[in-house]
Amino acid sequence: MYCVIDFETTGLSPYESDIIEYAAVRVEDDGEGDLTIGEVFTDLCSPKKSFISQKITQITGITARMVMGKTPFEEHLRNLLDFIGTDTVVAHNVPFDMGFLRRYCGDAGLPVPSKTLCTVQLSRKLCRLKSYRLEAVAQALGVSGEGYHRALADAVTTARVLMELLPML
Repeated sequence: MYCVIDFETTGLSPYESDIIEYAAVRVEDDGEGDLTIGEVFTDLCSPKKSFISQKITQITGITARMVMGKTPFEEHLRNLLDFIGTDTVVAHNVPFDMGFLRRYCGDAGLPVPSKTLCTVQLSRKLCRLKSYRLEAVAQALGVSGEGYHRALADAVTTARVLMELLPML
């Protein structure tokens, strides 16, 4: 079905920044034709080649202390790809998240999931809003969300946004 992903990173460039938190949330058919949130896969990761700046900590709340002793994302990658399986990868701004996933898959010589769906693009097609930030889209669709800029909270909110947008197609 769908696997919603979200990454918190040390910066904007996949080649100069590292993933410090990830989440994947499965969206599946409940057997009665409705979509529901299923399994969740998430963890903090230690950056390998960059550091967590004060600006990133202000945005995400993630500190260097929180990721101390955690394994780098490279060691989570295979398990994340197994979790995604053949599902369509969904993200709010899929080019950003897929840029990081492509980099890590490329470094590891692993295949990149090919089916993607972007809730930013979908909301632009289906909604007329002043802003397409996740918080704005969620609010416009009546989706409750909290803890923005943390991977699990953003992935769950994006999953709920997706479940509101798909019937509008």
